[in-house]
Amino acid sequence: MGLLVKDVMSRNIITVPFYASVDVAVDLMLNNNVSGVPVVDDQGGLKGLITEYDVLELHWTCTKSTSFKSCEEFMTKEVKTVQESATLEVAARIFHAASLRRLLVLEGRELVGLLSRRDVLRSIRDKRIQFAEARLASPAS
Repeated sequence: MGLLVKDVMSRNIITVPFYASVDVAVDLMLNNNVSGVPVVDDQGGLKGLITEYDVLELHWTCTKSTSFKSCEEFMTKEVKTVQESATLEVAARIFHAASLRRLLVLEGRELVGLLSRRDVLRSIRDKRIQFAEARLASPAS
C-alpha cells in the first residue's frame, strides 16, 4: 500500500476565524508565506478558504474599503477536501482534475491538516531516490 495523505500533510496549519477582517487574513498570508488560509468557526470547524486570488478579486471589484469586511463574506465556501486516510494517488488525481494548489485535510469532519501539490511532489521525489538507492545497493543479477 502506498503513502497516505496523513503521512505527508502539514499539521501545523494557520487558520483565520470567520469573523476576522480580510486584512487579518492578508497579514496571515504575508507573514507566513502562504497563499491561502482556511476560515474556521469558533469550534475550529472548516467554513471555507480565503486565498490570494479571493483578495485580488475583492480588491479589483469592490468599491468600498475592505478593512472591515469579514473573511466569511469573501471566502470560497465550496472547498475541495480530502480525508487523511486517502492515498496520495487519490489526492494527486484531485489536484490534477481541479487544478488546485492545496487540499484541506479532514479526519471525518474535523480540519486536521493541509496537503499541497508540493507535498505530493516531494513524496514522489523521495520515493524515486529511495528506489534508486535500493537498486544501487542490491548486487547485480
